[in-house]
Amino acid sequence: LGPLGPFAGFAAYPPGNILAFEFSVALCKALQRGFLKAGPLLNACMNLPPVLFSLGIVLAVWFFIKKELGTTPVRALAIFWLHPALILTSPVLGYTDPIFAFLCLASLILCYRRRYTSGVFLLALACLTKPQSILIIPVVATAVFAEGRWRALWRYGLRLALYCLLLLLPFTLAGRFLGVFAGVLQNVFHPALSAQQLNIWWLLGGVIQASQGASQDVLPGVITMVSRADFQSWAGLHPSWIALPAFAGFTGVNLYFLFSKLRAGNRWALFWSAALEVFGFTMLMMCTHEHHLYAFFVYALPLLVLGKKSMTRLYWVLSALFALNVFLFNGFGQGYTDISYRLRNFLGFDLTIIGALANILTFALLVSAKGWRFESMSRPRQGSGATVAVLSSD
Repeated sequence: LGPLGPFAGFAAYPPGNILAFEFSVALCKALQRGFLKAGPLLNACMNLPPVLFSLGIVLAVWFFIKKELGTTPVRALAIFWLHPALILTSPVLGYTDPIFAFLCLASLILCYRRRYTSGVFLLALACLTKPQSILIIPVVATAVFAEGRWRALWRYGLRLALYCLLLLLPFTLAGRFLGVFAGVLQNVFHPALSAQQLNIWWLLGGVIQASQGASQDVLPGVITMVSRADFQSWAGLHPSWIALPAFAGFTGVNLYFLFSKLRAGNRWALFWSAALEVFGFTMLMMCTHEHHLYAFFVYALPLLVLGKKSMTRLYWVLSALFALNVFLFNGFGQGYTDISYRLRNFLGFDLTIIGALANILTFALLVSAKGWRFESMSRPRQGSGATVAVLSSD
């Protein structure tokens, strides 16, 4: 890496994201006449792929809505494109979430149109770009099962596995197949309860620190990441015995609602189910990060066009909480985080407590709503009756 120094270790991302990094580095080196050095140009090159894929998200929804409803969703897309929280995510902080979120959104759109082979291929590509794409697999699987039952589920499940193996073939031939996942697994087994995601686990971490009489440091904030081992010592059981059944139960109910709506002809439920799966993941699972809610806003974007007040309110509430979550930990980026750290304690206590409580309350209100609001996430009726099409074998 020349002036930036050597690097040794496991990549924390799957190959798809690494490929985006390779593109950014190659572009920067080309613009710097073969050399690579830190600075604004390198930052701009690293931010270029996420910005381009953000544009791809906007265009994908634009053409999807134009074909489905015959309208141009300028207002909904402006909400997304000019969204301060999403701009903070990328390009300001340079998160790569738009890359995998675009692939998952495109997969959902294709599955909506019953082009399952193409949709499953993009889903495989997304899973090899960022692990959070796995959350969409049960949603797509439910859509397949709703129309083709076990035979179709088996067929497209095999195709997903085959696509993943084909995309990983270069690493297999090079004898590096397991190495691809080494860094990813390090993240999965991260010892923290919550890696800066303001959810129930972050709040419990604060309770544990308070019970242990942890000292307060005004600058970095009162609450810090607490390990799963600390929780086990405090509660008497491993947190996995709580997190995994809770998220599995949430997913089961989510897929039940999705299945019933698909059988009734409401295919827009695909997008809502995918968005809910992301929200549930960030609230119930451990070691989720401050930016993992990003995909919710992408999958829910087509639903904004329906003009439902409940959807619009939820979108903006979660937007504010997402912005607070990202900003309180990362500010405006490296070298500009001091103001966010100081903000966390200007009231005399850690502001992340309010953020976590607000997140938990929003989630509780959503899952306590009748049918989890699936009924309101449907296309405006154009005539009476609904039909369920036969699964395409594309």
